[in-house]
Amino acid sequence: MGFFAVGYQMSDLISVVVPSYNVEDYIDKCIDSICHQDYENIEIILVDDGATDGTGEKCDEWAQRDARVRVIHQENQGLSGARNSGIRVAKGQYISFIDSDDMIATDYVSTLYDCILKSGARMAQGRSKNFFKEEDIAGFVSEDKRSVQSGYDMCKTLMSEYKMGWGIVMTKMFDKSLFDDLEFPLGHIHEDEYLVYKLYWNSGKVALTDKIVYHYRSKRKGSITHSGYSLKRLDAMYARQERCEFFKELGEKELYQLAKLGLCTTQIEALRKLKDSDIEDKEKYIGDISKNLKVNAKEVFGADSISFKKKVSLFLEIYAPGLKRMLVKQK
Repeated sequence: MGFFAVGYQMSDLISVVVPSYNVEDYIDKCIDSICHQDYENIEIILVDDGATDGTGEKCDEWAQRDARVRVIHQENQGLSGARNSGIRVAKGQYISFIDSDDMIATDYVSTLYDCILKSGARMAQGRSKNFFKEEDIAGFVSEDKRSVQSGYDMCKTLMSEYKMGWGIVMTKMFDKSLFDDLEFPLGHIHEDEYLVYKLYWNSGKVALTDKIVYHYRSKRKGSITHSGYSLKRLDAMYARQERCEFFKELGEKELYQLAKLGLCTTQIEALRKLKDSDIEDKEKYIGDISKNLKVNAKEVFGADSISFKKKVSLFLEIYAPGLKRMLVKQK
């Protein structure tokens, strides 16, 4: 069983959902890190998403070992379907999502829960750090420096600068009611891209800590993130198209323009990878994306919320990529 943190008492139930598919070599370490949280009042929902190796059996073994563990066995629905199944059965006031090949800090739950309680926010977020070897985790150092930002500012930061762990759900804890009208999109990868900005926006405000609470396993063989390029990778582009439409419908001009810029950079990346791929009929996709990119870029060039520097960078990336690379090298 887990251990109590100093000053913590049994209070709100926290649901931790763990989608699990063909991770028999990693899942024990993941579940062990959850079971040994210093906040004890948790339920651990393991969703065996039609695994074809020993993952399902390992999930059942953990349920026998720890009464807080519940197991769902289902036909394969993908990461989104597994998370949605976990949400539907979760009984906690708050909910977090952990990927089954990763690990979390002992105070993941207590830190994020405390951030929510002390801020009155409906959502909390910590930092993540990649590890290649499990022994690397012992060397992770961070401070529990906290702040609170509006949903608007979180969306703005998400779209205007890269911050490790911001675009994924695993570094976060949510009031479960945030999922009353939201679910992860079935049949897609880059599923977090479709949802994180909506969660930021709907939360109203977000409690932040600089503490590293999530340990992300880098370059696992067979993981979706590190598999070869395919048309499914275009999901990131489609998610960002939806993000543009979301902020346009809200009438949020600055966020819409930032979303357009983000879409352009994603389209540029998609074009680069498509050109280097061996995908059949790739020229059709390249032609369609190129045409749409120029329309979107024209809108960005006229946007008053986008800096001149970013507009120049985008122009060079589209029309003079060789010059852009040369200028970057000279810096």
